[in-house]
Amino acid sequence: MSIVCRVRNTSRLALMSGAFLVGLSPVALVAGDSDGGIIPPAQYASLPSDNRIDDPDVTGGLPTARTLSGFASLVSQGTIILRASAPTDCIPGDIRDVVASVAEKFGPVSVESTHRSRGRNWRAGGARHSLHLSCRAIDFRVRARARGVMAYLRAHPQVGGLKIYRNGIIHIDNGERRSW
Repeated sequence: MSIVCRVRNTSRLALMSGAFLVGLSPVALVAGDSDGGIIPPAQYASLPSDNRIDDPDVTGGLPTARTLSGFASLVSQGTIILRASAPTDCIPGDIRDVVASVAEKFGPVSVESTHRSRGRNWRAGGARHSLHLSCRAIDFRVRARARGVMAYLRAHPQVGGLKIYRNGIIHIDNGERRSW
């Protein structure tokens, strides 16, 4: 008994499904010049033996606090604490690295503010062209002596804007070198 399957203007998935329904092997669907580049060439991978299937060195694994580095590691360890309203994935890496180095040298850091909308920036008393609007600034707290932290930050060329407010919050950004 043979089954005839006519396929017109269908997707690759329907073509492959139809081939299996008809009883053709997937080998019959070989990429070639006549398929118009629709069917990709087959790719194969060998799986590890059963006794090594759980070995992260063989299969890879998700990062842990020990395998993460810098900022992400310190966040996962609780050395850098993030407010829910302060996203850090948009902050440039060089500024995140500076905050990580502050946490490593001076102890726990609490990130208070990063990206702000125009309305939130206005309510916070931020400058009209604040780098918080483009997610290029971080306000944070650290429990160490402010004088030592400020001297440490001044020595970093990645830090453009630098200010410590009366409430102890330190502002850094990657704009032009300045303080106010």
